Amino acid sequence: MERISDCGIEVLVSEEGAELRSIRKDGVEYLWQGDEAHWKRHAPLLFPFVGRLNERRYTYKGISYDMTPHGFAPASLFSVVSNSGSAVRLSLSSNEETKKIYPFDFSLSVTYSVSGSTVSELVEVENTGNDEMFYGIGFHPGFNVPIEQGLGIEDYKITFPLSSDPEKRVFAPDRLEAGYNEKAAEFDGNAIHLSHDIFSDDAIVLSGTGSKAIISSAKGSRSVELHYDAPWMGIWQTFAPDTPFVCLEPWYSLPGRTGVIVDISKRDDFIRLMPSEKRTHGIEIIIG
Repeated sequence: MERISDCGIEVLVSEEGAELRSIRKDGVEYLWQGDEAHWKRHAPLLFPFVGRLNERRYTYKGISYDMTPHGFAPASLFSVVSNSGSAVRLSLSSNEETKKIYPFDFSLSVTYSVSGSTVSELVEVENTGNDEMFYGIGFHPGFNVPIEQGLGIEDYKITFPLSSDPEKRVFAPDRLEAGYNEKAAEFDGNAIHLSHDIFSDDAIVLSGTGSKAIISSAKGSRSVELHYDAPWMGIWQTFAPDTPFVCLEPWYSLPGRTGVIVDISKRDDFIRLMPSEKRTHGIEIIIG
């Protein structure tokens, strides 16, 4: 486990999945700590797919490959490249095992840094092969809600101050996307008031949310603000009356479509990299 800190904020990062494991300020834990009864993860990096695929497989050049939900990165062991005390960099490269399920040569670098009240996660994807590369990617941090004792989930809301005509992606009963949007009825102005009931159909996946989301309560003083540039925002918790966390999930690509076996080279939302090309993706978590 790698530790970084600055200005009273302490962060832990695991080599498994290059995953955030803790964000603490003034002794208060902001990041969900994982619990098999609800969700064992904390803040996985989703790569090279986001969500589930129909029949858990996809094709490329006529060959079928198996793929677990959210890709293989969350369960992969990353190498620590450097740790300066306020920033840590980890990396994963393609190998014999990844090539069995994802036929591309790549380098995946994840850098976490702490500066003041901001925790940054920057991901660099590089195509190290000789062929065009296709991938999906997303972030999946879970935050403790309530953040403060004495409050409940119903005391909190998620505000999207830069939202513009948000829409919700429609999903089929098999949790695969149906291929179209509908009005996001969960919004009250530019905010969604939290309750367990709104997650009865699994995640809420939105477009048009802008680039900022804030978890806060008028009854409390602590908050989490997330900055992102992804086109999709997933909001999720396990559907149970006592789930004490909410995930904010900026996605650059969508899950598989119901009834369709994905050809990875024909999805418009997948990112394409030519040989030696790099692309960066990132989020900032501001602790209040």
